[in-house]
Amino acid sequence: MKITHRRRIVFSVALAGVLSLGLFVGCTTRNAASASARTRLGTVPEIHPELGLGMLQGYLASSNLPNSLILIPPPPAPGTAAYAHDVEVAQSSFALRDTPRFALAASDYDLKLPHFIDTFSCALNTRITKESAPYLYTLLCRAFTDVGLSTYAAKNCYKRQRPFQVNGEPMAVPEARTFLEKDPSYPSGHTALGWGFALILSEIAPDRENQILARGRAFGESRIVCNHHWYSDVVWGRFMGAATVARLHADPTFQADLAAAKSEYAALRAKGTHPTCDCGAEAAALELGFQARSVTAIDILLEPDATMLLHCSDNNARLRKVFPDGFSLDATHTPHITLIQRYVRTADLGKVYAAAGAVLARANVTALKLEAFKFYYIPTGANGLAGICAKPTPEMLKLQADLLAAVAPFTVEAGDSSAFATTPADPVIDPALISYVSAFVPKGSGENFNPHVTTGVAPKTYLDPMLAAPFEPFTFSPAGAAVYQLGQFGTAAKKLKQFDLKP
Repeated sequence: MKITHRRRIVFSVALAGVLSLGLFVGCTTRNAASASARTRLGTVPEIHPELGLGMLQGYLASSNLPNSLILIPPPPAPGTAAYAHDVEVAQSSFALRDTPRFALAASDYDLKLPHFIDTFSCALNTRITKESAPYLYTLLCRAFTDVGLSTYAAKNCYKRQRPFQVNGEPMAVPEARTFLEKDPSYPSGHTALGWGFALILSEIAPDRENQILARGRAFGESRIVCNHHWYSDVVWGRFMGAATVARLHADPTFQADLAAAKSEYAALRAKGTHPTCDCGAEAAALELGFQARSVTAIDILLEPDATMLLHCSDNNARLRKVFPDGFSLDATHTPHITLIQRYVRTADLGKVYAAAGAVLARANVTALKLEAFKFYYIPTGANGLAGICAKPTPEMLKLQADLLAAVAPFTVEAGDSSAFATTPADPVIDPALISYVSAFVPKGSGENFNPHVTTGVAPKTYLDPMLAAPFEPFTFSPAGAAVYQLGQFGTAAKKLKQFDLKP
């Protein structure tokens, strides 16, 4: 994921050399292969090999390149809503500094081949090399030239300044500053290349389409995280990447090479060739996105012991039987006892962890003896969100009060869906939940505190008889404590911090 200082310097100088050629390369290139045959491997010249990029002569003549000056609008002008949005998105990325996402964005700056091709190894779940897939490798090296050059008509016309030149904030690759100050910002060439490669690779590997396109999108978003490009630079860079790939499909040699590349990819998958990079680390970095949430909906909670977990599992199975559309108890629906729910400033999460940890360290949490005494549910239309209630104790009430006081300096009154952990299938949080978290103090605290473990969803016609039936009380204790990001239904959807409760 890391890119060395030396590689950054070499890359900056190399790309500066390419840019100094302007569109000259595109004006002189022609297909070396015949219109009806594949590229003859080893016969396509490298464009200025002394620059070290590894780019090969493209498929398209300069006259056949999509014209970015015609195809995309001028960049947003200061004072417009679009420009204000660019500024807002840039600012929302600043909190990602010193995170794995920022490090990945710096690595994504390096366009040297084969490093750039390796960017998609995890998405492909295999590694493309010149030796293992010569046609696929050659196709990408040639398309690189066409896609990259497609952005320069607009770049050279509008000469837009980059974000770091305007906002004065740090950039991810500071040693490239001198070069980047001379290279116009709009549209983003990196983004065009990332999206162009993603489109080509998703056609070659349709079984990995979602992963490839997601990585191609994130590659462009890295330019925002770096503070090298504006949001609109990325949007229209992506457009130019797509436009160039569309044009490449009309080229017979590209089509022939594409067919050969598909066969090579199938052979790689059959051999079980895997990436050599740390795909887990990359996934964790990408999960942070390109805009840090300004507000996060958190749940500081107690994790119940095995006794309570067994009762929760049994009750969840009953609820799922009568209402299969409900949720199972799993990593994104973790059984827990909420102590407090609050909206906090994302930038202050570290301070929240420290403050809550200090409170929990003073309390003998695992020694608490709690009594589960009834079922309950919260109505949600025709259904209800059900769970098992425990009796509040003086120790629990004091613990909650201490936590509320400790995190109060970092809280905000309200949030929206972006504060919660969501999924592509369920991206909008129920407004009732958003309001519930805002009103947790005082409605869910102090004398209104109702310690419980949520176990699932079912129709009220089932839940009413369940609550009326006898409940056999049992005792249990907390086994741990953590901070989670809240998800739909108020579930503990994403663990943010685990506390060590050992004496």
